[in-house]
Amino acid sequence: MTDTATWLKTIHREVDAEDTDAGRSRTVKLSRTFAAPVDDIWDAITNPERLARWFYPISGDLRVGGKYALDGNASGEIMKCDKPSALSLTWEYGGGGSSDLDITLRPSAGGGTVVDLQHTAILPFDDETWAAGIGQFAPGWDHGFSRLDDYLKGELAEDDSPNELSPAAQELWAQAGAQWSEAVRIWRS
Repeated sequence: MTDTATWLKTIHREVDAEDTDAGRSRTVKLSRTFAAPVDDIWDAITNPERLARWFYPISGDLRVGGKYALDGNASGEIMKCDKPSALSLTWEYGGGGSSDLDITLRPSAGGGTVVDLQHTAILPFDDETWAAGIGQFAPGWDHGFSRLDDYLKGELAEDDSPNELSPAAQELWAQAGAQWSEAVRIWRS
């Protein structure tokens, strides 16, 4: 990827919060069209061999109701798996409680695929604290989308690891953080 700023503009970002019976839920949402068919994207996000190539190695009981673990990252339970359009997981990271991750795929014009990702958590702090921290965690999803895009294009180096942020990946995180700050500004207005 040569122009990070231009590429990041291909992602639509939103934030949201609402009161629920369980507490205040807060959500980050990303949407991007990838130049690959739905079945290929589905396989890239659910096939353990392919997922390990661009995201993280995964292990566990990889079926609805089963527990999964991403090597060096999150773990949780597979809640829904409707091939090839919807995947829902619980997401447990670093002992910080459980959140919900929902991914949907839908065909776009020209044979591509729109990937919608929604990450929702009930958090024990106010909206201001949450909004201030978005730039620290939400760019991780931009980074994941970037790696998926590079993988699908055959541009991801064999030895590239999501845990080792190259200068280009660090720049992507920084610029994505600014994009998330703008999403927060729009949400507040």
